[in-house]
Amino acid sequence: MGVFTKRDIPKGKYIIRQGTHGTSAFIIERGSVEVFQLDADGNKKELAILKEQDVFGEMALISDCVRTANVRALEDCTLSILTQEVYRKLPPDNPGIRRIRSIMATRLMEMKSRKKPAEEEE
Repeated sequence: MGVFTKRDIPKGKYIIRQGTHGTSAFIIERGSVEVFQLDADGNKKELAILKEQDVFGEMALISDCVRTANVRALEDCTLSILTQEVYRKLPPDNPGIRRIRSIMATRLMEMKSRKKPAEEEE
């Protein structure tokens, strides 16, 4: 059994929808995607443009939270997909797992560094 499955995604197709439950992480093998949020009024806030070798959706591997953003293919894409079920069965020294964990750790540190201490939030 392979760790990742590959899927071709056509330009314009949603890969992740904000507010849905996620169980997979994705690595872009070919193409690019946009990451964005929609507010209650439907206004779009672009968060990122991701390209080959970028990863998204990785927090779904370790949490049961809903997706916080939409991800849509800007061009035809090929994605490698890692499901939560496979992730939980893999040994920690698996190269794919080490890569995903490294990315998650980096993102968590970035999130922490963006937060202000409570005493500065006034």
